[in-house]
Amino acid sequence: MGVVTDIALGILLVAALLVVVRLVKGPTTLDRAAAADVFVAILLCGVAVLVARRGSTVFVPVLLALSLLGFASSVAVVRFVGREDPVSEPDEHDETDEDHRRTTP
Repeated sequence: MGVVTDIALGILLVAALLVVVRLVKGPTTLDRAAAADVFVAILLCGVAVLVARRGSTVFVPVLLALSLLGFASSVAVVRFVGREDPVSEPDEHDETDEDHRRTTP
């Protein structure tokens, strides 16, 4: 079991390094937000591997707290970006409800 968890932790470490590169380099705010969300997921997986390796459930509340933190931060970023990019008004040439009612029986 020790070899499997060592390999899993190594893969997670490489993935975390790649995500940190995207987090620093990411050209847009959404790229950085997605990278941060993936980083939290990698942390969750790392803690889960450590729980499996030690056979102890002490870190299960940490898993729960990290998952709630990841969800809350994703929602906050989406709401923040949503305020910056308001939905555009419909064009004059867009189909309106009145046009739609005329064409449907």
